[in-house]
Amino acid sequence: MPLGSAPDMPGRSAGGVVLWLEQAMAAEAEAGVPSVAPPLAGRVGAAVCVVGGGFTGLWTAIEIKERHPDADVVLLEAASCGFGASGRNGGWATGWHDELDHLIELWGLDDALLLAEESSRAIAHIGETCDRYGIDGGFRQHGALWVASTPAQLGASSGALDACRAHGRSGLLEEVSEVEVRQHTGAAGLLGGARHTDAAAVHPGRLVRGLRQVAVRLGVRLHEGTPVLAVEDSAPAVVHTLAGRVEADAVVLALGAWSGLLEELRRAFVVVGSHIVATEPLGSRLDPWPWAEGELLGDSQTSVHYAQVSPDRRIVFGRGLGTIGWRSSPSARQFFDPKVTRAVEGDFRRWFPSLADARFTHAWGGAVDRSPTHLPFVGTWGDAGNVHYGAGFSGNGVAPSVVVAKTLASLATQSPDRLTRSALATGPRALLPPEPLRSLGGTVVRRAVVHADDTEAAGGTPSLASRSLRHLVHFSLPSTGPLAGGSLTGLRRRLARRNATAAGPDGQHAR
Repeated sequence: MPLGSAPDMPGRSAGGVVLWLEQAMAAEAEAGVPSVAPPLAGRVGAAVCVVGGGFTGLWTAIEIKERHPDADVVLLEAASCGFGASGRNGGWATGWHDELDHLIELWGLDDALLLAEESSRAIAHIGETCDRYGIDGGFRQHGALWVASTPAQLGASSGALDACRAHGRSGLLEEVSEVEVRQHTGAAGLLGGARHTDAAAVHPGRLVRGLRQVAVRLGVRLHEGTPVLAVEDSAPAVVHTLAGRVEADAVVLALGAWSGLLEELRRAFVVVGSHIVATEPLGSRLDPWPWAEGELLGDSQTSVHYAQVSPDRRIVFGRGLGTIGWRSSPSARQFFDPKVTRAVEGDFRRWFPSLADARFTHAWGGAVDRSPTHLPFVGTWGDAGNVHYGAGFSGNGVAPSVVVAKTLASLATQSPDRLTRSALATGPRALLPPEPLRSLGGTVVRRAVVHADDTEAAGGTPSLASRSLRHLVHFSLPSTGPLAGGSLTGLRRRLARRNATAAGPDGQHAR
């Protein structure tokens, strides 16, 4: 597969129509906004070349142009901006205070507090950007309920709650009771947990497509339908495409789940599927429940459930239980899988029995770059020190992509700051086993996770084997440090072979 095959039609992915993209593209067509930028042709120069037109790439390009209006920024996207995870996620803009205890353990106290604070600022930044540029991003900052859906999940937030209290952040993560959860959501079987008070719901399709328009307005040279074949970390760096090349002082790789095409990053994460269903508009049927105004709702099981009420009052409900991608690459089943869709629909009926007659109008999936630490990482590749990357969002990328993008923008413009000196910017903190252990082992662990979670949801007790395997979801090996130098010739050879044998679009979209 090239570095992201072009989609066969707007909003469609292997049979699944993405509600967010369908609505965003329809709004663009009505407003007369060009939906596709021309592909790159010929040889061009730039200060910074950004590869990837999802949230991370767009935020990075915008951040650079806002800081340095005269900087020449080129953005290359294999398909069309937002057709990867950025346009098909659950619309959750949440920070990292719900895992502050984990951040402290992983990054140390000072960096953990800094980065958690930056993640909260990132949520506000999304709303401010929508206001500043007139983006109809569906931004509604009413918090998120992160609760237990089985007794086994009770206490999952206790460590983060204690850490927030201990470090003066108690106002950002509050304990919530079972009664409050039921009153707010009308959902059945949900227990207590925590509320992220700073969280916001967004319409990810309109947000990412709005950022695309902002980038172009600020002067970013956008080229879509432009798969990248190779990157050389020379001085200047060279980015090769099908019909051209970009020579740039710095390159930013913002590839999301497609970062696994870089052999050097392949063991830094595993690609897993996450699937979503959306109901028909439910209108006044949701009036009794306050969460319908934009509060988010999710549980803390390993194969997590997540939901929001969309601006047009549909319930958009998802679960992270898709397949594992071989060799850390996305697969077609991660973008639409009828079997998984039926399971997610069944979970919805269990959560909302009073809406048993609600009709589903959309179902889709996406590929998630899940790192062993469950947190993203930023790094610099090669001897020349001018190729930078960010990946590993682990299903929480809407707001953290802003933090990662600010870090990447500072690295690309050689403007060191607290973020570039933080633990976030030291590359992968842990690695997964080599193949075939990574994919085969990941598949076994995934099945155990789903079996254990479903057994607990049905009121049973998972087997000892399932419980033991579920703990291996956090298994990793120590990282050996920054990536070595050279040139990404391996990437060039692999993608040249894939391009030579590609039979056309396969339903997989670049971020």
